[in-house]
Amino acid sequence: MAHSITHPINDSALVSYHRPELIRLIPQLEQAEDCWTLLNGEGLGEAKKKYLPKEEGEPSGAYEARLNRSTYTPIYRDSIRSYAGLLSRFNLIDAPPSFEENKSDVDLQGSSVQSFMTKVDELALRDGGTFIWVDIMPDNGADNFYDQLTDGRHPYFINVKRCDVISWQVSYNRGVESVDQAVIRQLKAVPDEKGYGSRVEPVYYVLTPGKVEEYQVIQNKGEQKYRNKLISTWEVSSRIVPLVWYGATTTRFGQGDLPMDGLADLSIEHFQMRSDLKELLHKCAMPVPVRKGATLGPDGKPIPLVLGPNSAVDVPTDGSFGFAEPSGKSLERHQAEIKHNEELMDRSSLNFLYGANVKTATEASLRASQVASSVSSLIRNKTAAFGRLLKLWAVYAGQEKSLTAESGIAINDALINKPLGASEMAQMVNLYTNELMSKRTTLDELQRGGVLDPDLVVADEIRRIEEEHKKQQAQQHKDNEQKLQEDLKRASEFQKQAPAQPGQDVDEKPKERAPKTEQEKTTQAAKVAQ
Repeated sequence: MAHSITHPINDSALVSYHRPELIRLIPQLEQAEDCWTLLNGEGLGEAKKKYLPKEEGEPSGAYEARLNRSTYTPIYRDSIRSYAGLLSRFNLIDAPPSFEENKSDVDLQGSSVQSFMTKVDELALRDGGTFIWVDIMPDNGADNFYDQLTDGRHPYFINVKRCDVISWQVSYNRGVESVDQAVIRQLKAVPDEKGYGSRVEPVYYVLTPGKVEEYQVIQNKGEQKYRNKLISTWEVSSRIVPLVWYGATTTRFGQGDLPMDGLADLSIEHFQMRSDLKELLHKCAMPVPVRKGATLGPDGKPIPLVLGPNSAVDVPTDGSFGFAEPSGKSLERHQAEIKHNEELMDRSSLNFLYGANVKTATEASLRASQVASSVSSLIRNKTAAFGRLLKLWAVYAGQEKSLTAESGIAINDALINKPLGASEMAQMVNLYTNELMSKRTTLDELQRGGVLDPDLVVADEIRRIEEEHKKQQAQQHKDNEQKLQEDLKRASEFQKQAPAQPGQDVDEKPKERAPKTEQEKTTQAAKVAQ
């Protein structure tokens, strides 16, 4: 966190000066970073010693073994990543053309806008806020405007941790906050004159409207007083300080507490209790042999005790031998405390949303409301910060006219809702089938319940459904018309072929039946005579 920097932080004449509110937050920021790195620090398990100090009289070897046996559970980091995942899906709205062209590499490190903002979200949740510095690639000396448009130069983002913006000056005009100056501390690799390696030195960038200055804090040999040394300076096209604050709890520049600080405390406490439990199990899990009235050897000392399947222990008639083991109450108490600690950690994370340590749906709903409030605040702060980022990008790119009142990002504010179950989905579909719920409401509820993609636009989907339905109706009408024409054609062909069939000639008169009775014969003869 401090980068092993020894520059004075309380001398306001030096660029290494720290704001008092930042100094008060440094212990919390260090703890948050330790929890985020799983107590590894600058090496494997390097930060464990901060939270598991050496006991008085504890041998160094036993202390190192205790540290190696202690493991840290990454609940803190996983919870922050879960929160950040709720904010990772968003849509760009009316972004400048140069931003659309370079949205797959917004930091010159190959990060897309989604991946870059996900890292920013994680830092904002971990440290209570983070800074984003907007800069533009250096000028390559193009001679004309066309060369400037085709040389590939474009603005880019630099993510700066909260602890590295060490001082700032703000002013208020009718309640509107504006940043007059900000000092950023960064590490710079400098080649080592003695060999092929390099050393890391801190540099300080002083940002003011329209200008950036780079300083070093140096100390002359034989002197104890430090002084500022100006290394370089350059002008920028932005008329405001190109540094945007993305806070987790407030939009005021550099202000706000750490929202996950309580979870960090609980995770450290969980680590310490698990370490104590492991130490108890290591020392007390095996029963200890106890011998009373040991036989003395020739030297007057008890004979060494040897245990094994082919050995025996001799004791006097008034002696005894047995094994002693702990009663287990201490272990049970430690296990119960660890379980209680894990329940408290679940209350501060998103685990309860999926059924962990939740007794009723009402309890889950009440707990979720707290998380939903925090996520909604983050969504508003992220949207506001990204809008300012796009404005600075447009200023550097000379595309301010391309911005609109809607330029920024859109995030679904229903991401915190618990996903719908199979039975709930079936009930919604049943209501729609029975015409007790409209199509629009059904799709909205399915999207809110996590069944449909949060990025899906329901109105567009309904329009597509109606267009497909019209196409299906038109195709069905066309098929029916075609089938009717085919039936008429077959009937016509059948009608043409029908007279050629025996007994179906239209000119052929029907044959009369021969008379059978005398009366019929008389009647027929009379007809013939007439």
